Amino acid sequence: MKKSVLIICLLSVIGLVINTGCSTRSTLTKEEATQKLADLKMKYDIANTQWYDIYTQGLIPGAGEAGKLILQAQNAVDSGEMKKAEEFIVQADTLLKTYTMANLPDYSPPTPLADPGDHGKVHKATLQDLRAMEFYGVPRWNYWFNFVGKADDGTLYMAYAYINHHGTGKITPPIVFAMSTSKDPSNILKVKFTEEPILKDTKDARIWIVRDGDKTLTYTLTDGKVGIKFESKNLTVDVASMMQYSFWYNKNVNSAEMMPGAPMAGFEETGAAEGYFLLNGEKIGVKGFGESENLFCGGKGVDYRSALIKYGNEWWVPFHTDQAQGLICMTGKYKDAGLFLNGQYVVPSSVEVVPIEANKSFQLNLKTSEGDLNLIITCWGIDPPLYEHWATCEGTFNGQKLTNGYAWLEHIPQGGVNASPPVGGRKGVPE
Repeated sequence: MKKSVLIICLLSVIGLVINTGCSTRSTLTKEEATQKLADLKMKYDIANTQWYDIYTQGLIPGAGEAGKLILQAQNAVDSGEMKKAEEFIVQADTLLKTYTMANLPDYSPPTPLADPGDHGKVHKATLQDLRAMEFYGVPRWNYWFNFVGKADDGTLYMAYAYINHHGTGKITPPIVFAMSTSKDPSNILKVKFTEEPILKDTKDARIWIVRDGDKTLTYTLTDGKVGIKFESKNLTVDVASMMQYSFWYNKNVNSAEMMPGAPMAGFEETGAAEGYFLLNGEKIGVKGFGESENLFCGGKGVDYRSALIKYGNEWWVPFHTDQAQGLICMTGKYKDAGLFLNGQYVVPSSVEVVPIEANKSFQLNLKTSEGDLNLIITCWGIDPPLYEHWATCEGTFNGQKLTNGYAWLEHIPQGGVNASPPVGGRKGVPE
């Protein structure tokens, strides 16, 4: 009897040791843990940069802690402590799945997408509109033109120029021209003109000309065509876009208080564009898209810049393809969009942002009366101080593949990056 009891006890101890040993082992292999960490890192980057619609999903308060756990998990994998690595991975994954609306400021902006059939006072902008310095009591903020296109050899090119007023009723220097190529996207040539520009208003055009030594920028606006020409000793950039429609904020029925105390008005136009870059004597023809912004915001007592940082969630996306073009604007809780589909102006009933890779790519899904429009935007360049990205655009419209697609993105998260607001450009302060 005593011998039987002893055997049973020994077997129990052996079982306990075996079970305890198993509980200390990870169910993940090193390869599986490495893949999970890569996936978590992508989720963390999306959360950290707010590369998603925060007013639909909420903020992720544990993102910072998840980042630390990911580092700890990586260290554990490197040292072969797989059980510890698995625990860190589970904790980080849980944090990155936890959203809350608690820290998002709540308010009730206009809802122009609520009635897609009502186009308000949307119309093709006229030269008179291009010359306007105020809409609905809101002063002009800027003139801005950007181009993204491709040369015959497949190289991508970007150029932009802007003339700021910043709600002051006068030119706010500098006037800026910039360009870059996909051969070296981080190398952005930027020229800042501090001289007073010359304004020429004719019967058919508004033309700004500014010079500094051997450098000249000419910015030309007409009814249906907008373009820029930059000339210097070793560089000429001449690109222009044909505009078929105009997107108006809040359907042009009034200014849109996208964020409390920060009304906005005005219009944006996109279109097919072409021109050339003359680099060190080599003339390079390019075709793509252009976008012309006539933004009205700011003014006395309005701190639009601080409002952007407080509310964030800005996803401002003009795009152009052979089959569809338009502009999507999400700022704070405000959502607006205008599309040109099948030769007519269309307001979508919904806009959805789906992140792919932080600061690189995302998908826009739009429901319209003409069918579903699904865009995949892939950024190939960025101007960090301005929060501007330039991109290519793919996707489908009613299942048909989109071709020759290009896009632009201004994305400002709540609080900015490291609490840094944009400096200059579309909605920042003078550089």
